Amino acid sequence: MAKPFAGIRVVDFTQVLAGPYSTYQMALLGAEVIKVEHPSGGDQGRRLLAPTPESTAAGMSALASAVNSGKRSLSLDLKHEASRAIVDRLVERADVLVENFKAGAMDKLGFGQERLRALNPQLVYCSISGFGQSGPRSQAAAYDPVIQAASGIMSVTGSPETGPTKVGFWMCDMTTGMNAAFAVASALFRRTQTGQGDYVDVSMLDTAVSLMSPLAALPINYDVDPPITGNGVPGSGGPSTVFSTADGTVTVSAVTPAQFAAWAREVGRGDLAEDERFTTIEARIEHADEFRRLMTEAFVNDTAENWGRRLNAVGIPASKNKQVRELRDDAQLTHREMFLPLPPPPGIAGDFHAVNLGFKLGHGGPGVAAPPPTVGQHNDDILGELGFSNDAIAGFQKSGAI
Repeated sequence: MAKPFAGIRVVDFTQVLAGPYSTYQMALLGAEVIKVEHPSGGDQGRRLLAPTPESTAAGMSALASAVNSGKRSLSLDLKHEASRAIVDRLVERADVLVENFKAGAMDKLGFGQERLRALNPQLVYCSISGFGQSGPRSQAAAYDPVIQAASGIMSVTGSPETGPTKVGFWMCDMTTGMNAAFAVASALFRRTQTGQGDYVDVSMLDTAVSLMSPLAALPINYDVDPPITGNGVPGSGGPSTVFSTADGTVTVSAVTPAQFAAWAREVGRGDLAEDERFTTIEARIEHADEFRRLMTEAFVNDTAENWGRRLNAVGIPASKNKQVRELRDDAQLTHREMFLPLPPPPGIAGDFHAVNLGFKLGHGGPGVAAPPPTVGQHNDDILGELGFSNDAIAGFQKSGAI
């Protein structure tokens, strides 16, 4: 069964994380993705989060290898005079172009959206940036932690003791990549109705604020500041936090009155469901210190894994706080085929897996067959498909264009 993006060609000028993750999702759904990267070292992400000297030497960091499976690599110096002929042929045959340079950089290189969309009116041209292509901060540099700060995410993450705390992975990058993939899919769907391409402007800050919408509504609509909540759930006033157990920690999220009563019974403190200090959210917030002490005493009597199973069995969302290493042996994730086996790329010893998308389709669902490419691995194939002769390709190589 054909995948949803089968027949779609994507020219990928992105690097590091948000952009490559967006095009990786398209590759998993069947798109042909041509990754364009500089001949000298390639994508910056190839050197970030490199676990071994061998992976560093091969340009196969954990970050780069996680978001580039299924793509083909064309090395190209966009500042070289020969690059225009190559890019123009790529664009003439493309459905989508994705870039995440600083706002305006592609225009300066001669590859801005107006010129390239004039060359191919059906092209969907997607620009990903920290703050968007317009506005007073459009020229500012941005990385994930800065966006977490600028969006207010850090103001509600952490505790009164720690102050603002960053989420422990590149949440804004990854969600911006998802947002970009959805935006491109929307533009492609519109193209089926109009025959016209489009320009897509995706901002990391816009994406992060959209994720914050329930909390953003508090000051915007009610003039109330959301609190810093640590491991708790905003406004729950119940056992919705992290607890130490006999061998680790468990996260519980008992929010409704029925869940609170079931939790109290399961931990052997059914009396708390009738205690006036704890019968309502407001009362639990007022007596939070005592409530926390009683809950902590209850959880040290069993293991984190057992608490997760016990609470799940009575209808309460709960889980042991797992290490990332534990995910590869998780029965649920294995059943859901979240880790796709692939031949290992250079620099990666032993088994290699690509992480799947977070959804399944009844027909033509996500999947990938090839590991991440090395820099320029597919130069001859791609340039040959574009109609360049062997002599022309050799000339590009000699001149340093590729």
